[in-house]
Amino acid sequence: MTTRDIHGAPRAKVTIGLAALCAQWFEEVGLRGSDMAATLSTDYDAMVQLLSRIFGKVVVPGVISTPEEAVNAVDLFRREQIDALLLVHIMWSEDQPLLEILRGCEGVPLLLWNYHPTGSLPARLSVQDVFRFSGTVGMLQGSAPMQRLGLTAVMIAGTPGDPDLTSELEQYAAALRIHNAFRSMRAGRIAGRCEAMTGTHVDPEALSQRLGVTLVEISAAEYAAACVAVARDRVEAWSAELARQYKVSGVSAGALQLACRNALALDDLVVLYDLAVLAIQDLDPELHRLAGIRPCLYPPQCARRNVAIAMESDLTTGLGMLVTMRAAAAPALYTELFTFDPRANLLLMGHAAAHDPRLADADGVTLVPDGEYRQTDAHEGVWQEFIMRKGPVTCVSLYDTGQDYRMVAFDGVSIGAPRRIEGFAHAAVMPDVPVAQLVLRLVQRGMTQHFAVVPGRIVPILRHWCALSGVEFVWESVSL
Repeated sequence: MTTRDIHGAPRAKVTIGLAALCAQWFEEVGLRGSDMAATLSTDYDAMVQLLSRIFGKVVVPGVISTPEEAVNAVDLFRREQIDALLLVHIMWSEDQPLLEILRGCEGVPLLLWNYHPTGSLPARLSVQDVFRFSGTVGMLQGSAPMQRLGLTAVMIAGTPGDPDLTSELEQYAAALRIHNAFRSMRAGRIAGRCEAMTGTHVDPEALSQRLGVTLVEISAAEYAAACVAVARDRVEAWSAELARQYKVSGVSAGALQLACRNALALDDLVVLYDLAVLAIQDLDPELHRLAGIRPCLYPPQCARRNVAIAMESDLTTGLGMLVTMRAAAAPALYTELFTFDPRANLLLMGHAAAHDPRLADADGVTLVPDGEYRQTDAHEGVWQEFIMRKGPVTCVSLYDTGQDYRMVAFDGVSIGAPRRIEGFAHAAVMPDVPVAQLVLRLVQRGMTQHFAVVPGRIVPILRHWCALSGVEFVWESVSL
């Protein structure tokens, strides 16, 4: 099977079609005896140049003024298999070409550009100036047939060269790449679902139909067999590397090697099944009996491929992690909201999991025993104790409501060291919304306790991804 690197995936090419509308009336009447045709061509070229810097491929049928030109444009868009359509009224335009475009591109994600050719107006406009700046007239006029067709579009506004417009288009392109990648994605679930946490259960058919994700079931026995099959030299080499790289406290050499073996088995399963996400039912007694300990180290192949790993079989949160990782081009911390400090406006978020140590603050990582199973498993197991580095973060929950999917996000700041929880990899997050208010809001939404915490502010990309994927999006912001 082919392999994927999810941090490479956001740079995969996406194709956008440009439908720039301008009324035939201008050619027949309004632009006679003027040099506006040359100006219109220059404005169109500026649009194409902007889009070409952002999208992998731009399909450009030229300015569309007649129904026949619209039909030809639709044929071109279909042949080129565009991923999205950017509709712009470069000047005032008539409804017939617009209707041909909308009907011919039904089902294609739609952007609608409130276009301005220069970014400002002259002190006094000539008649030709009024024509050049008349795109908003066409957009407003066109909103009526769009509404009657039941169409909605992502709205953008501005002039080629505007930083805000460029940023918005870049965010949309990133979301589109993530959306496309989900169409053929494979996600693994080890040891079945977690019966203690019904909110984490998934419907494989709905997962495929709504998000395009194929679920690969891996039994505890198959996982244990993969553990046994890991070559001893791989285990010894990686355990020696970890012992050199990190502090080790209370973990025996045998336990570290077992932990490495069980984590390397994840690598082998990821490669075997070409998985972008792994959800592990790490509370499963059979998994502990067969494998000895649960895997809580992030193995090398998963690190290279940037695989999202979730525990307690919460596959949906794992998929949410993957979206955040692709949006931020950074690892994400799998967490649950442990507790909060209302006076300090602080959330403590963490989990037992196979965490990516690249998230650790400068004080590094300590390998410690599994604080939950050390007394009941055959060996003490291994956790990575660290605190997430400081900086702005986005916290995200993706949840199956039973009827649909919902993504809830809130912004905050990870305050970094010192470590605040024994044993766990964790983050100390000061959310933008006061914590007591935030927790109540989250409970009222309904969700699992699990969140992905990712460096950076990525809400605009998440919002676009949700719109493209048919996922409800909720941003818990201060303004609410």
